[in-house]
Amino acid sequence: MLQVQRMGQFGEGVGHDADGRVVFVSGALPGENVQARITEVRKNFSRATTQKVLRPTINRIVPRCPIFEKCGGCAFQHWDYGQELAYKEDRVRQAFIRIAHVDHPPVEPIVGADDPYGYRNKGQFPWGGQSGHTYLGLFARGTHEVIATKKCDIQDSLVNEVLAKAPLVANTLGIEPYHEGSGQGILRHLLVRISRREQKSLVLIVVHHWDDRLFDMAHQLLQDIPSLRGVGVNINADRTNRVLGNETRLLAGEDTLVDEILGKSFILSFESFFQVNPLQVGRLYSLALQHIPQGSPEVWDLYAGVGTLAILASDRAKVVKALEINQRAVEDGKRNIAMNHVQNVAIMAGRVEEVIARWVKQGKTPPSSVIMDPPRAGLLPQVIESLRSLGASRLIYVSCNPDTLARDVALLKPLYRLEHVAPVDMFPRTDHVEAVAAMVVEN
Repeated sequence: MLQVQRMGQFGEGVGHDADGRVVFVSGALPGENVQARITEVRKNFSRATTQKVLRPTINRIVPRCPIFEKCGGCAFQHWDYGQELAYKEDRVRQAFIRIAHVDHPPVEPIVGADDPYGYRNKGQFPWGGQSGHTYLGLFARGTHEVIATKKCDIQDSLVNEVLAKAPLVANTLGIEPYHEGSGQGILRHLLVRISRREQKSLVLIVVHHWDDRLFDMAHQLLQDIPSLRGVGVNINADRTNRVLGNETRLLAGEDTLVDEILGKSFILSFESFFQVNPLQVGRLYSLALQHIPQGSPEVWDLYAGVGTLAILASDRAKVVKALEINQRAVEDGKRNIAMNHVQNVAIMAGRVEEVIARWVKQGKTPPSSVIMDPPRAGLLPQVIESLRSLGASRLIYVSCNPDTLARDVALLKPLYRLEHVAPVDMFPRTDHVEAVAAMVVEN
């Protein structure tokens, strides 16, 4: 028997065995006594799976999704949402205490979702089965086994409409799924994205190789799904875990949607980057933008994506310079800037660690604020060094990883003082939590 004291990362309860070794237990919640089976033993910890809950917590609830215990998408459908939020808020707080060595971090109450279900505007589903009996689903936790489903509870209803109907079309046409082991077959993944403003969707069929029946599939999907605006195909012939290949083209309909965040419009294409929870990202970005003083002379937006934060910051600054490594995202960003009739934002392609160093050398006056929204790995050492040399008045850091956020804040001390940290639950029922940290220069 194991007694679970707290929640660890990845939705695993944390307890101790008879020898005092830490045990991470999947399926267990804080306050429970469980019967568990050890699945992995390491030097300093073990992993286990819950076999039976001997004494459940009052915070345990019945999962909405029938494949929750198998699927790797959600972590917390069996836990009261209020408890999930408290855990995520404390996770951010503990990262600053443990990693940044801030004894009393200025962490504000987490911003939770109005509804922890139906929030995702983008879905990515692998194909499984065999010709005539093909299905879509999600990977089982920690594997590439496809668990069939016709509905995902955290997806928007428009995404679920495609998820339910696409296999019927594939089976009617006899288009077989791709099998990683043999390298045979055609259908690899189906990507669906929607615009809540337009109530329309786009579908991208990811295949191993071209087949003429894909034209028929695209046109049939358009006919069967009234909300569907366009269908494209992406060819990925490599034996790889990477979902998308380099070739994408339109098969039927149109290839773009338009959605909005905080009153600004943004173009969505098959592959363009866009936040998957528009309501919560509006709240996240509002928390970031409030730290930019109105009328700021110059703001930099690093890791700019399709220019979302840069465009939103344009109302608060005279000039915004945006930087993004992905050339396709930069092109989308330029289209977004033009569509919103923004005159004071410029976006360019380049590696942050290279371009920012050049900007620092060229600039006579540093920007008043720098916005950063880096990948999960956080800032590279070269970027930290450039920021330390820059002398900007404010750094505003949007992060999807509390640990790397706390690490980078520690590296920017003592030149910058941590002023605010605001956690936001962008991905309810999963283990992910985002946060905005505002730092001000120490005079």
